[in-house]
Amino acid sequence: APTATVTAAPPTPPSTASPIPTVTSPPPTPDLLPTATPPPRIVGYAGHRVAAGETLEQIAERYGSSVALIETYNRLDAPPRVERELVVPLLAPTDAGDALLVQRGGRERPWVALTLDAGAGAEPTPRMLQALRDRGVTITFFLTGRWMRANPDLVRQIVADGHELANHTVNHPNLTTVDDDTIRRELNETEAILQEIAPGATTRPFFRPPYGAYNERVLRVALAEGYLPVYWTLDSLDSVGEPKTPAFLVDRVTQKLSPDDLRGAIILAHCGSDATADALPEILERFAAMGFEVRKLSDVLR
Repeated sequence: APTATVTAAPPTPPSTASPIPTVTSPPPTPDLLPTATPPPRIVGYAGHRVAAGETLEQIAERYGSSVALIETYNRLDAPPRVERELVVPLLAPTDAGDALLVQRGGRERPWVALTLDAGAGAEPTPRMLQALRDRGVTITFFLTGRWMRANPDLVRQIVADGHELANHTVNHPNLTTVDDDTIRRELNETEAILQEIAPGATTRPFFRPPYGAYNERVLRVALAEGYLPVYWTLDSLDSVGEPKTPAFLVDRVTQKLSPDDLRGAIILAHCGSDATADALPEILERFAAMGFEVRKLSDVLR
C-alpha cells in the first residue's frame, strides 16, 4: 500500500453536504405525556487534536458543539488522551479546525488495532471471521461500497459479530486525483450502501484513503464530511510485492515493531489475502502470548 503524498492544497471550508441526518420530531402527544426532544441539528464537522490540559468542555465551547455530541460521535467512554484526534460535530458554522491524519493510538496500554481493508477479494474473509470469533476478538474493517454490494451476507456477518466498520470509499480511487465533490460522493455513497445492507450500522467516524494516498485537501474534505482519516503504523505488506507466506506475515505483524512501538499501533492487512487468513490464528495467539490485546480502532485511539 504505497503512500502517495502531494503538495497540500489550500484549506477548504467545512462542507454541509451530508451531515448526520436529524430525526424527524415526533407527532404531537397529549399534554399529560412527555414530549421527545428532537436531537440537535449538525451543520458540519471540524477536526481537532487534543492539547495538554484541554477538556471536552473547552473543545465544545470553541467549536459551538456539545460534550455529549463529541463523546458519542468519537465513541469515547473516558476523557480523551492528549494528542487524540477528534471529529467535532458542529451546531453552528465555525472554523475547519485541524487537518488530521491518525497514524497510531496511545501507548498507555498494550493494545493493538488490527485493521482489515476490504476492497478486492472476499473468499478468505469467512476464515478470518471464524478465527476472530473463536478467540472473542473484535476489530475494525474498512469496507468499500463496491465490496459491500458484492458481499452483503459477509457485511451482515461482520456486523453481527460485533466488529467496527469504517469507510474505504465506494470505488477505491486515488483521492488526490479527483475533485472535492467526488470525494464527498465516494464517502457518502459508501455509508448509504451500508445502511441499505445493514440498517443501523455505520462507517462513521473513521475513513482510510485508498492506497494510503492523501494530501491536505483530501484530509480536510473528509473531515468536513464527518470522517477522521486513518493511516497505519505498520503495513503487513500482504497486498504489495511478491505473494507473502503466512510465516512472513506472522513475523512481520508481531515482530517488526518493538514492544513499546506496538503499544497503540495500527496494523494494515486485507480481507482478500489468503496468506493473512492462514496467518491470523497464529498472529492472535502470538500477540496474546506477548501480553497484547488485539482491539477495535476506537479502543486503541482512546
